[in-house]
Amino acid sequence: MMVSTTHRLKNKNNTGLRKSAFAVWRRRILLILLWTAVWEAAYLIIGRDVYFPSPVAAVTTFFRLLTEQNTWIVIGWSTYRTLLAIVLSAVLGVLVGTLSGLNRTLYEAINPLMVVLKSTPVVSVIIIAIIWFRSTDVPIFSGFLMCFPIVFTSTVAGIRATDPKLAEMCAFYGVGRADRLKKLYLPSAKPYISASVISIIGICWKAVAAAEVLSMPRLSIGANLFFAKTALDPALLFAWTIIIVLLSFIFETLFAKVSGYDKTSKHL
Repeated sequence: MMVSTTHRLKNKNNTGLRKSAFAVWRRRILLILLWTAVWEAAYLIIGRDVYFPSPVAAVTTFFRLLTEQNTWIVIGWSTYRTLLAIVLSAVLGVLVGTLSGLNRTLYEAINPLMVVLKSTPVVSVIIIAIIWFRSTDVPIFSGFLMCFPIVFTSTVAGIRATDPKLAEMCAFYGVGRADRLKKLYLPSAKPYISASVISIIGICWKAVAAAEVLSMPRLSIGANLFFAKTALDPALLFAWTIIIVLLSFIFETLFAKVSGYDKTSKHL
């Protein structure tokens, strides 16, 4: 009898989860259709393809790009630059943020630099990077400088959010620093770190694309955005933009799945 009741409860829970997932996706599809209708209305009002493309033209160009081998090579190189910038930002941001969260003197020494970096326009960073680095490295450096302070600040906040009573208890019982860091401070900071990484994925794609537009590495999405602009082809420009948005969404979703972060609550 107990087994039968448990089985029914599991089935009920699974059904509820499926209905919830269906409702989420239904709402997303309805929102996409709504904004597509707004896009089409704007296109009809403007009435000039050279200024604003129709959804049909942009989507058609998007699928045409996906059939070209060179598109995937370009996507691969831009993805490599973006992922490298994200990984460097996350690893160094967590490392330096953890040390700074545990040591106020170190935090006070580093924080002014973080404030400057967060306030610096991305275009200024890109122009400086063009002077210092090769064109293919400029997007990596620019993406890193835009994202590192975000992870750093979130990690410091997460470390400082650790329950002080638990920290005092660990100190009282002589728990080693390594164990305190592994079992107390990092678990406390994990939600903060996960949220910051989710945030920097979209920011990094935008920063890398902007840097590619200005530094013009040969194989890059940014360079293709620039060529679309010079060719007065807004449908192509929108198609490459759709690719960036989709890549950002895919990597956000993958990270959320791997890290266990509740991305649904953030976006919905």
